[in-house]
Amino acid sequence: MVLKSGVTVAQVSVGTKTGAGESGIAAQLLGYMVTWILSVLSSLLIIWLALSLTDFYYPHAWVSAHIATIAHSFATHGIIGLHGIPIENFDPITTQPDNYLHWPPFFYYVLSLVLRAFPDSIRAMHLFMAVIAIANAYVMWIIASMFFRPRVAIVCGSAFLLMPATLKYGLILLPANLAMLGVSVALLFMLRYLQGTADGRGRLLDLGLSALAFFLACITSWEPFLALPGLLLAYAFDRRSEIFKTCFCWAIAAIAAGASTLVIYSLSDPTFLEDMWSIFTFRLGLTQYLPMSARIHPVEGQLQTIDSLNVFSSAVHFFEAYVVRTQVFCGSLGIVGLFALLLTALRRRRSIPDNFFAALLLPLGTVWLGWAAVMQGHYIIHEYQFILASPLLAIGVTCLYSLLDDILLAMPDSWPRENLATLTNLALPCALLFLAISAAAVTVRGEEEPWQLAKFGRLIKAEVPAGTIVITNEMSMVPTYYAERHVIRGVPDGAFLESKLGMIRDTCPGCALYLAVRRQSAQKFRDVLDRLQPVFEDDTFIIKKISR
Repeated sequence: MVLKSGVTVAQVSVGTKTGAGESGIAAQLLGYMVTWILSVLSSLLIIWLALSLTDFYYPHAWVSAHIATIAHSFATHGIIGLHGIPIENFDPITTQPDNYLHWPPFFYYVLSLVLRAFPDSIRAMHLFMAVIAIANAYVMWIIASMFFRPRVAIVCGSAFLLMPATLKYGLILLPANLAMLGVSVALLFMLRYLQGTADGRGRLLDLGLSALAFFLACITSWEPFLALPGLLLAYAFDRRSEIFKTCFCWAIAAIAAGASTLVIYSLSDPTFLEDMWSIFTFRLGLTQYLPMSARIHPVEGQLQTIDSLNVFSSAVHFFEAYVVRTQVFCGSLGIVGLFALLLTALRRRRSIPDNFFAALLLPLGTVWLGWAAVMQGHYIIHEYQFILASPLLAIGVTCLYSLLDDILLAMPDSWPRENLATLTNLALPCALLFLAISAAAVTVRGEEEPWQLAKFGRLIKAEVPAGTIVITNEMSMVPTYYAERHVIRGVPDGAFLESKLGMIRDTCPGCALYLAVRRQSAQKFRDVLDRLQPVFEDDTFIIKKISR
């Protein structure tokens, strides 16, 4: 009886170990399958979203219309023909070109090439932005592969695409989207250089490519400049010479990008630096925006009345700006991921020698949080700036997945382990996917106001001949893009129009002038409208010609 009992116990022991091994293999296979499926679904989701956006009607569509108008100017006249200067309007250019010099120009140049290949195709522009997002996700995956197991690293790319901020704002024609791809590529080559995986020449090539990618990021948008303080902070924690050399090369790249932008813009517009300083202090939340008094452009009437913002003026403002909005646009999973990221970073710093994890995280952190703190006026007004958070949040979600996976590997086979495996391999990816689908639905559903403005623009195009100037009180660039006419925006009322009419005529002496307003704003222009020649009028829109 004792012998039989011993055999039975041994058989049970062997069976348990076999079951544990099979359970572990099954969990790993499930994890691989789910993460690969998630990466495919995330790519298909953002491509489908790009194909669905056939017009500029979603939240912040005015940004896309604005950038598309600038790209259209370059596609029409050529980059060299416009001396590299972004023009945010259509022909005629006039004697006072509608320069838009608040951001570096590289993204406009690239997007103009897309418009040359696919003229007036909004879908093509959105697909181009989807390609940028997928490329960024791929780079994030490669970067994550340097720190995590392959199955875990896949999650990083998928999480980037599935972040609510990416699906809400990743397809907007926004320079920051391309700029963040440049930052990611710069970080990838920097990490290759720091880890020393190549030979002597190969390492120097990695360092040079990192600096080149950072230069392109900085000449695309201003936000990447803030990655340099993050890298300097990483050097303060880790005094290795390789990090210092990277800091030096990035500093040279940033100086070259900033100098190139300043030279291009200053040669074309002598008032550029003064205007730039005005918008800079406005975005800092220190002053009101005061455009040059001699200019017809940019919008004068209403921007002068916008007060500066200071979210540090009260605890309530700070909490709403930086805590509530972060949860709304990044999702609760992203917030939990940030805590997992901090735990992972501390554990790696304590237990892994020659760890370059901080050199990855700090530049991404200073781009997002640095911009949010320093340029608070821009960050709060334009919530699409949350796209800056997506790379760091994607790494955070990856850290969360990795921590759960580590616990699984350390646990003995039991029902809690099986439940945790299900939570890790199914619940977490599903939560990411559901979060993304909700964000995509908001984007596809769009807003009514951009639709009305697009209709207004199409009406102007149909009723107003080319080569004329259209004056309107609308601030948005959506009517301008669809009208394909030179539009002077933001004229608040008839009195302001009459005070600027002589200046407007001087910018284009031979051009006919038209006033286009929506019926809801007609009362502000009543005295002027009664004296003008009718062109079109219905229950919604009014277009009249301004006689000489």
